Amino acid sequence: MLIKSVLKRYPTAYRLGQSVYPYLTLAIAAFRGRRGWQEHMRSTWSRLRGDVLIKGRPINITIEPTNSCNLLCPICETGAGILDRDEKHMTLDQFKAIIGKVGFYTNTLMFYFMGEPFLNKQSYQMIRYAKDMGIPFITTCTNGDPVDPEKLIECGLDEVNFQIGGMTQKTHEIYRVNSNLNRVLTALKETIRLKRLRNSRIRILSGFIAMKHNEHEIELFKDHMAELGVDDTTVINPCVRDVEQGKTFLPQNKNYWEYDTDAFEKGVLTPKIQPNNKCDWIYYSLSIHVNGDVVPCCRDPKGEQVMGNLLAQNLDEVWNSDRFIAFRKQLHKDQGQINICKLCSSYPASKVH
Repeated sequence: MLIKSVLKRYPTAYRLGQSVYPYLTLAIAAFRGRRGWQEHMRSTWSRLRGDVLIKGRPINITIEPTNSCNLLCPICETGAGILDRDEKHMTLDQFKAIIGKVGFYTNTLMFYFMGEPFLNKQSYQMIRYAKDMGIPFITTCTNGDPVDPEKLIECGLDEVNFQIGGMTQKTHEIYRVNSNLNRVLTALKETIRLKRLRNSRIRILSGFIAMKHNEHEIELFKDHMAELGVDDTTVINPCVRDVEQGKTFLPQNKNYWEYDTDAFEKGVLTPKIQPNNKCDWIYYSLSIHVNGDVVPCCRDPKGEQVMGNLLAQNLDEVWNSDRFIAFRKQLHKDQGQINICKLCSSYPASKVH
């Protein structure tokens, strides 16, 4: 995380890192004999050739167990009430059906999207099922309010990230509307205690959403999390949808910005690192909405670019569908004209754990 954050300040170095990254992760995957490395190799070959018909299957899968949330975070589409999708929970049977189609190739399962995953009471069973099906690495992100630490430790999860919005209730609830910081920290402490008690290998992370109203608490956050014994901490650069939202929430410290500061001063919201008509996500990953709809990545919470549905189709029908091929062609031609790509900072997607 530190290396990536440093590189992103230097676009030329970042682009060089992006070009080398697939080779490095491919070598690591092959060396470790991890699931999906053959697919990774095929997809990397397609990526290097600039193909739009991908030879390998996706190895990094995002599944949305629910698009419902207990909080009203104003930047989030769910919290702001502008998601424009029916609110629902995925059923365990639906999850099993999807895993049956993607699980054999999956190296990393990101068990969250829009919504708080643990509002779905079957989430722990879903994670256990995915782990029992042999998926090597399962990670999730939570606001911490509805978490059951006992179930979290026992379900087979490899990594969990508790994300908070401040070190006092007053600052925390400015963005994390309806959240109780004491309840979140209590759940985090109990999860750490149970991990130690049972010698669990789960990685427990904590993220701090850096914003104008709380950036003065970042060092306090780091110190407190170190005292609690989390495995790692991250300071999360906030995403905003427009300049006005940025004026309200973006930190004074522009090192925590994903956006071009000069353009912002002129009233334009644009990422620091401009799209270059290349994207790892379309070669290695896909995201699945709660109803089974497949979208290219997490930049499509509303479903503007639905490529198919994994409750109605098989993986190959969706992955190399006419829609997906047309999308890849458009991305290679002019990524800046694709709405979901306009504010993307082009994070690498080819990570293999």
